[in-house]
Amino acid sequence: MTMEYTIHLRETKGKKIYIDPEYEEGIYLYPGEIKKEKLTEGGSISEESFHALREEYAVPRAKKRALGILVKKDCTERELRDKLETSFHDAPSIDRALDFVKEQGYVDDDRYAREYLFYKKGRKSYRQIRMELSGKGIDGRILDELFEEAGGQRQEDLIPHVRKYIRRFPKMDAAAEQKTCAHFGRKGYSPGMVREILVLLREEDGEEFC
Repeated sequence: MTMEYTIHLRETKGKKIYIDPEYEEGIYLYPGEIKKEKLTEGGSISEESFHALREEYAVPRAKKRALGILVKKDCTERELRDKLETSFHDAPSIDRALDFVKEQGYVDDDRYAREYLFYKKGRKSYRQIRMELSGKGIDGRILDELFEEAGGQRQEDLIPHVRKYIRRFPKMDAAAEQKTCAHFGRKGYSPGMVREILVLLREEDGEEFC
C-alpha cells in the first residue's frame, strides 16, 4: 500500500520553500518548481511521488552546492556536511551529495589528512596537527595510520621556524632560550627538541648562550 503524505509548505531564506510531507524529512523546491508540480499547502502526495521529486530537484541541487563549496576550498567529509546542513535540512539529499563527491574523489579524508600533515608539520607539532585533524572530523583510524607512518617529528621540520623566532632576541641568553622553549612548547613541541635545535643553531652561528 502506497503511503500518502500531507504537504506542508514552509518558507525559507531566499526563494526556496521547504516541502515537509509530515513523515519524511522535507526537501527544498523553488516556487516555480512547486507551481510546476502543482503542490499546495495541505494537499497530498504519494510516497513514491515525493521521492521522485527529491531525485529530480533536491539531490541535484545538493550535489551542485557541494561542488560549489569544494571549488573554493578543500574540505573533510564532516566539514562539507556541516556546510551543506546550513543550506539544506534534508539529510537524504546531503548523504547522496556526499556519496557523489566521494565517489568522484573530490572528498577524501585520508588524502586531506596526509596533505594537511605535509604542509603543517614544520609550523606545528604532531600533537597539535592531530588535534586539528580530529576537530575536522578525520576518523581516528586514519589518524593512527598516518602518524604511525610519519614516525617521530623531525628536527629539520622545526629548525627554520626556531631560527625565524629567535631573530627577535638581540642576544641568545638563558632568558631568550627559556622564552623560545616556552613558545614552541605551547605548540606541542618537546622542550628537549627545541633545546637541541638551539644548540645546533648556536654551533652554526658561533654564538654562545650566557
